[in-house]
Amino acid sequence: MAASRPGSGDAGVCVADVDIVDRCIAENRLACYVPALRGCDDGFRLRIVLHGFGTVWRDADRAERVVLAAEEPERFDRRWDAFLAAYIEYLCGCDGLQAPAWTRQPQRYLEQMWWSGDYFGFERGRVVVTTPAVFEAHGVWIADSDLVVV
Repeated sequence: MAASRPGSGDAGVCVADVDIVDRCIAENRLACYVPALRGCDDGFRLRIVLHGFGTVWRDADRAERVVLAAEEPERFDRRWDAFLAAYIEYLCGCDGLQAPAWTRQPQRYLEQMWWSGDYFGFERGRVVVTTPAVFEAHGVWIADSDLVVV
């Protein structure tokens, strides 16, 4: 019988698979997404972060989530620096995890509010009302419904 992953409760996961899982988590840390975010527009950036990273986060266990969030992503755009910090704080808060210290650095907050999506005028009231407090604190407007990973 193959050795189980410690704490997994799954007798079918062998030790060799742990290296694959750990490497997958290491390669999907939020910090690893910055190169892809540099080369695209804001709409695609949202998809990469909310769907790509959001899916990895959703499927990770608590210990893996700590690894996903721990490393500070390189700063590359004031708006997105704030967005990434707010997103990690939001995800950690939803899971009862302590957000990493890098999310609270002054460079991770905007002085003026930024609309993270192309919201129509009639949508903006809903966005303002439903933006999670942590995003608002970082200066980012985003509808809470946009944060749902499907």
